[in-house]
Amino acid sequence: MEILQQLGANQSALIQFFIFAISIAFLTIFVFNPYFKAYDIRLQKTKGVESVAKDTIEETKNLNLIFQSKARESNDKIRSIYDTEKGQAQKTSDEIIKLAKADADKIISNSRAEISHQVSQSKSQVVSLSQEIATQLTQKFESGL
Repeated sequence: MEILQQLGANQSALIQFFIFAISIAFLTIFVFNPYFKAYDIRLQKTKGVESVAKDTIEETKNLNLIFQSKARESNDKIRSIYDTEKGQAQKTSDEIIKLAKADADKIISNSRAEISHQVSQSKSQVVSLSQEIATQLTQKFESGL
C-alpha cells in the first residue's frame, strides 16, 4: 500500500474505481447491449437484403438468358416459316408466269396462223381480183378500140 500512497493514490481512488466499475456495468447492461443487439439485427437484415438483392440479380440474369434463347427460337421459327412461304410464293409465281407465257405463246401462234391464213386469202383475192380487173380492162380496150 505504501507504493500506492507514494504515487498519490488514496482511498478516493478506490472509490473512484468502484464508481467507474458500476458505471461501466450500468452502461454495458443498459446502453451497449441493446445497441449491439440492434446492430446485430440491422446487420442480419442488411445481409439478408444483400443476399435477396444478389438472388434477384442472378434470377434476372437467368430470366434474361431464357428470354434471349426463346427470342432466338421464335426468330428461327418465324424465319423458317417466312422462308417456306417465300419459296411457295416463288413457285406459285413461277407457275403463273409459265402459264401466262404458254397462253401468250398460244395466242401468238394462233394470231400468226390467222394472219398467215388471212394473208393467203388476201393473196388469192388479189389474184382473182387482178384477173377480173385484167379481163374487164381487156374487154373495155377491145370494145373501145
